[in-house]
Amino acid sequence: MKKLKLQSNSSTLLYIQILKITVLVILYFLVSMFSLSAQTPRKDSGADGQMKAKDITENGLRIGDYVPDLSITPIHNYKTKSAKLSDFKGKLLILDFWATWCSPCVAMIPKMEELQKEFKNKVQFISITDQKAKDVLAFISKLDAKYRGDIPVVTDDKLLSSYFPHVYLPHFVWIDARGKVIAFTGADEISRDNIIQVLEKDGNTNLKRKHDYKIEYDYSDPLFIGSNGGIPTSLNFYSVLTGYQSGLSSIFTKAPLKDSTLIRLTFTNDIIPHLFGGAFGGNRGEFSKKNMRFLVKDTTKLLPSGYMVEWAKKNTYCYELILPKSRNAEKYVIMKDELNQFFPQYEVYVQKELSEVLALVRLDTIDRIRTGGGKEIATFSGVGFELRNASIKWISQQLGMIYLQNYPLPIVDDTGYAKAVDIKIEAKMSDVGSLNQALAKYGLALQKKNKEIEVLVFKDR
Repeated sequence: MKKLKLQSNSSTLLYIQILKITVLVILYFLVSMFSLSAQTPRKDSGADGQMKAKDITENGLRIGDYVPDLSITPIHNYKTKSAKLSDFKGKLLILDFWATWCSPCVAMIPKMEELQKEFKNKVQFISITDQKAKDVLAFISKLDAKYRGDIPVVTDDKLLSSYFPHVYLPHFVWIDARGKVIAFTGADEISRDNIIQVLEKDGNTNLKRKHDYKIEYDYSDPLFIGSNGGIPTSLNFYSVLTGYQSGLSSIFTKAPLKDSTLIRLTFTNDIIPHLFGGAFGGNRGEFSKKNMRFLVKDTTKLLPSGYMVEWAKKNTYCYELILPKSRNAEKYVIMKDELNQFFPQYEVYVQKELSEVLALVRLDTIDRIRTGGGKEIATFSGVGFELRNASIKWISQQLGMIYLQNYPLPIVDDTGYAKAVDIKIEAKMSDVGSLNQALAKYGLALQKKNKEIEVLVFKDR
């Protein structure tokens, strides 16, 4: 980002802070992309895969812990209506936490039934769900007959889930013959070879550990605001519009996000005309107020009036847009489309008209401004400016936006000079005569002339 050193009187600075034309913040946020396993999240989980989220499986019994002799009720497809975990002691016990709406869970039923039959005296599967018995039993009745009788099913569960908390389904808890927790896994680890390995190694296992991450999320509050739902770790696209935000200055930046390859534009606490002016101006520089036409009945929401601070609180906005570098060319198009949606009461468009302007022109064909290279610099203050290896368009932009903002004519660049320049002058930046005296040695001048210019028009829809 090019740094601008501004020095001016207090009234000008106040005006700039509240009304500064370039208040465009384009941030790339994007949508957080989390790498999840091929499992189904519980409906009540509110979970994501962020590294800062907590592994909820660590909140209950852990690997190596012995399981209390818990009561299991109600239990179906079993010799009694209730049971205790000790009833299965001496076998490898595999608890299957599932739900009827979880397609990976349902797909595991035939596989578990086959393994249960093969390892009948050594292994016991138990399926556990917090769903109501009537719903689960009605679902099971529709399964193939050979897949609905050998595995006990626990319904209306709260107890076992409290000892073995999880986020994603299916969730499998492996408990050895002595009642010790030996593994938490997903469906991929449920196989004949793995069961044989566990049985032969007396509970020692190299099974892939399942981690279920969960973060606090209040569905009544906006996602990612105030860290609700965590802080995104992988941004690809993000845009947001808010009203006035106390404590933020009016700024314009296209500086990249910290530690990111994403691009952005940023407006904070800016008026509607400046937001549209930045979007329609694009890389050429935003439209100034003198290049705008207001064909609306009520301008009180568009142009400042009365006590400036109170007006700003009600009528200024912050806008952010974040995109990947591959979409850099689209950023202003996206911004325009979104502003049209945010403010549908206005029709905004560009038209050309012949107008008197104050134009920066070249006085002759001698090239006195071509850069000698080096680091790009563009610094401005109330008593002069320096451009080094920078665009000459900075001059008309800064004069129009800040130093000659009260001048009655639009300030435009009419030099036709496309190369980078080196220019350093000392002058009273708010005085055209002083500027012309300093610009003369570079073969430049500010002159009134008639020129066809683009203006930004606001109309009521």
